[in-house]
Amino acid sequence: MGLEVMGNQTWWVIAPESGFAFEQRANGDMVVVDESAAEEHVLHGYEWMHVKHPDANQQRIKVHGEGPPPFGEWIVLDEG
Repeated sequence: MGLEVMGNQTWWVIAPESGFAFEQRANGDMVVVDESAAEEHVLHGYEWMHVKHPDANQQRIKVHGEGPPPFGEWIVLDEG
């Protein structure tokens, strides 16, 4: 099936149409920022990893959890 699942945990990626981008701060925090810069969220409590993206100009990450973070639109990552 291609999904990485540990117990009830799944890898999630933010949907491209969600309007959010990622920034990694100097202190190592991964921050999710909406395109208008009016809203930002630190990914506390989530395991995250960089993933390859076909467009080298875009940064993409995946997060691991029982459900997606409570902001933006996230989809289950199918790595198959």
